[in-house]
Amino acid sequence: MNNKMMVAKRVTVLCLSFGTIIAFGYALGGLWGYIVGHGRPKVITLGLLAGVVMAFAAMRIWRTYLDDIEKEDRKKEKSCEEDPEQ
Repeated sequence: MNNKMMVAKRVTVLCLSFGTIIAFGYALGGLWGYIVGHGRPKVITLGLLAGVVMAFAAMRIWRTYLDDIEKEDRKKEKSCEEDPEQ
């Protein structure tokens, strides 16, 4: 896999991670509304739902990134076994 694709996956995971934190923050903000006196259940629900979806997507993309690294390592090991001078 080329380096551009690997960097794109890492940046995507970073952005999804930030989005997860922000979405959970919105959920906490909606929950804070109940303490202040005007709770917002839609904000809580959407924040939790968006946070979970983005976290799941980030984990899936990170797993494919790790699989790509493992494939490259196996390929390098195989080429070193065939030609020990490299």
